[in-house]
Amino acid sequence: QERTLRCLLLASALCLAGCDSNQSKLLGSADPRPGAALRVERSPAACLPNPCQHQGKCQLLEDSLPVCSCKPGFTGPLCQDVVMKLACKEDHMKMMVRKEVFEHLRIPLELVHLRSRACRVSESREEGQLFWAATLTRENYTACGSLIQQNSSHVSYCNGIESEWAAGTEVISRRAQLRVDFSCIYTYEEVVKLPFALTAVDKLVQFVVREEHINISMRLYRSPAYLQPYQLPATAIPITATLYVLLRAEGQQQLRHFQLSAEECWATASAAPDGGLRHSLIEEG
Repeated sequence: QERTLRCLLLASALCLAGCDSNQSKLLGSADPRPGAALRVERSPAACLPNPCQHQGKCQLLEDSLPVCSCKPGFTGPLCQDVVMKLACKEDHMKMMVRKEVFEHLRIPLELVHLRSRACRVSESREEGQLFWAATLTRENYTACGSLIQQNSSHVSYCNGIESEWAAGTEVISRRAQLRVDFSCIYTYEEVVKLPFALTAVDKLVQFVVREEHINISMRLYRSPAYLQPYQLPATAIPITATLYVLLRAEGQQQLRHFQLSAEECWATASAAPDGGLRHSLIEEG
């Protein structure tokens, strides 16, 4: 009777300490022998309220803290992070976020973009999983709002996938907003070496220089097709007419290596190029 009384008193003390919060459960031992003890088991109430975010499932393992089982698209100890992939390649940068993330947050595809709203995302399949992805190339990385930073050895390109509020008339909206920032860092100074040694060889190189004359012709035409030239000076040209001038290098086969450009062009009241009255048409190219 004395042993039974002591056991009841112990049970009452533990119940006073734990029954109010309902966090512990007492298990009585079936062994009536002296020295039999009571064992405390963790209650499933440790998952209440659910510490897992984004509708993650809370599970309680023996002698451990609550463990979260995350829905597809989420990760982390409390399912607080999203599953994403980032590819930093030589010619492009590709950012991908699991499609289930946007479906869970009820965000439609047309509201998701990069920092610039003009750069939208699209659906992409990678390794059997669906992602909403955005690709940056050398043609659009500045137009899409990328932030470029550099130091003495590296350059980084920063951007982000984000969603915007949908225009609506409802007073309360349960649609969430999402923003996932990403960065690709590249080195622009690197030391490389040849896989073999170089052997110096003396070689005599001679250059031959020679002058050559190239014929340049200049004619006026009636249309931009340059098919009907004016026969000057016999033909009179109306003062309001548009003149089409054709400059052409003629003669030698080597002309394919040269480019002809007009640095200056002017009109005079006489046939002399250095006449007193001069009207400039082209200056400094």
